[in-house]
Amino acid sequence: MLPAHVFPVVTLEAKVGILRDRLVVEGVEYPLRREGAGWVTIPSIGAHSGGRVRYEALRDRIRIETPAGNVLVPFHWRHTSFAYGGRRYRPGPMAWGHVMVSRDDRPVITGRLTLSGVRLGFVAPELEPIAAELAVGLAYRAVTIWVAASAAGAGGH
Repeated sequence: MLPAHVFPVVTLEAKVGILRDRLVVEGVEYPLRREGAGWVTIPSIGAHSGGRVRYEALRDRIRIETPAGNVLVPFHWRHTSFAYGGRRYRPGPMAWGHVMVSRDDRPVITGRLTLSGVRLGFVAPELEPIAAELAVGLAYRAVTIWVAASAAGAGGH
């Protein structure tokens, strides 16, 4: 018998905006609740028990807290990695609109950037317990970078 996965064939999209944030899982939209100190609460969805996530722009890192474990994803110019479940993962650069996380040079998350966040098309079963939180954290990071780049470009005009 195949194991039951939290997000079976995943289409997971995190949309962040000025007034509200939401998570879309297989076409069903779930509102996200903003807490104090930059935390965003992720609701329970199916077998996923929910958690919370915070993107710290000044330190360029994502903090995830879930019953499945706490994760810190610090971004660096080179050699960015994070640990989860006794394994090491490497987020790739969010260049050319693509999102990828790999383990041992094998993709475990793939997706793309959208105008309002990120859309993940594939999540390996080993990362499903933190996939929603990771998607929201990556969405906040992508939007923050986009806003900063837009502001820098507008400054010269």
